[in-house]
Amino acid sequence: MEVFREIANPEMKTYFLAISLMISQLGFSQQECKCSQNFDFAYQKIKDNYAGWDDKITAKNQTEFDKLTQEIKTKAQGITDEKECYFHIKKWFDFFKDGHLFVTPITPYSIDDAPGVVAARAAKVTQLSFNEVSFTEYLKQNNDKLQSVEGIWESDDKAYKLGVVKDKNNPKLFVGFLLNDRNAAWKAGKAKFEMLQIAPQKYITTYYYADFSSEKNFTREVKNFLVIENIYKFNKLFPIPKEEVNNDDLLHKIADYRIEKLDAETALIVLPPFTLPNAPEFVQELVQKNEEILKTSANLIIDIRNNPGGDDAAFTPLFPYIGTAPIVRKGGVFRATDENIISIKHELEAIEDFPIYKERLAPKLQTVLQKMEANKGKFVTGPDKEFSVSNPSIMTKKVALLVNKNTASTAEQFIFEAKQSPKTIVFGENTKGLADYIEVRDWGLPCYGWRVAFSLAKSHRLPQKPIDNVGITPDVKITDAETDWVEFVRNHLKKLQ
Repeated sequence: MEVFREIANPEMKTYFLAISLMISQLGFSQQECKCSQNFDFAYQKIKDNYAGWDDKITAKNQTEFDKLTQEIKTKAQGITDEKECYFHIKKWFDFFKDGHLFVTPITPYSIDDAPGVVAARAAKVTQLSFNEVSFTEYLKQNNDKLQSVEGIWESDDKAYKLGVVKDKNNPKLFVGFLLNDRNAAWKAGKAKFEMLQIAPQKYITTYYYADFSSEKNFTREVKNFLVIENIYKFNKLFPIPKEEVNNDDLLHKIADYRIEKLDAETALIVLPPFTLPNAPEFVQELVQKNEEILKTSANLIIDIRNNPGGDDAAFTPLFPYIGTAPIVRKGGVFRATDENIISIKHELEAIEDFPIYKERLAPKLQTVLQKMEANKGKFVTGPDKEFSVSNPSIMTKKVALLVNKNTASTAEQFIFEAKQSPKTIVFGENTKGLADYIEVRDWGLPCYGWRVAFSLAKSHRLPQKPIDNVGITPDVKITDAETDWVEFVRNHLKKLQ
């Protein structure tokens, strides 16, 4: 049983996923599944079709790899539990050190920390004596002494109602805490986050998750909104805010993905993950609606931190503001095999009923397919694509790409393409390093409704300029000691004028 699903349009994904799961479940109902069935199937698909096989398995590591393969294969024969199987065969996949080579279960598996470990973390998290009634009274009694961030806040999804109060010992520290009991571990008064003020209306926040693990994020106070970036937005309920956000604030300051005018010369563009359904259309609309801001800004800061990649059409609407000459997208180097040919054919069939995707993808895929069919057993190079960037009315002089260790895959491709322009400067830290093996497709596995994904092609940069597991080094590094990365970039660009 071999089921292929092209990873592209969300509607197409839903259709093909439904077919895939139906067939997988039918197969499962007719037999007792063993882990070895999935491993054997995945092994064959990857060995015969993965573009990185000969790069990853070499004379130097062949003995080690063969030993690991035999160990995984032997033990897998006795495993029937899905979760145990997943973590067992994952050890084999990890050998390749390629984030584009993986197994996808229907529901992600995780390994939870032991109760004692969670309890130890919980004990270190601040516990205040307030509840909703007592904190409301505190706010009323101290109304004339309160900082603007102090009060009762509610998350935008209504999941949390929290109090925020200034720490007794540190006037720059504010604690966000539960106003009511949620469960035995999370009682009223337990800190959900702690915010250290670094500038007016700006904070570095330590946010605590359900298991009391934590994450640090930048936080902005915008009138009656508190935005903990990439985590939560909160709306102030009490005391009644003196000023509330307007529609312009919601669009240009509060929205996760936005274009914001920072000053007369600088605009900030926060792009969505390129995996967002209809990301190209979303970004195109965002650019069109904010054309005046973009055209009149000498400096653009494009924030692609934590962007995992996805659709490489998602960032092309920005090319006219970035390029000084046509930007060229180099074709990938495809492994021509019978099963990779099947994958490409199925993808062409899948996009037939989707005009937007057919127009965008079919020319490349048809060219690749013809070359593959004529050169089975070899590697063939896909076509280059050129993007025109002529727009004389644009004032952009410098383009800053803001990246971090979670900028990956197609987002790294964006960096390479944007760097073709002398305007572009990359700020931040080394990216993830997940762009050497590309054109990821997947196949349905015999058991559990899982799928195995791998790259059909490798980057034209190989073997001379690999980046996997190393990343792209920024032109200007920003250390963790710098609390406001956007402000750092803004000030740096001003010095270059």
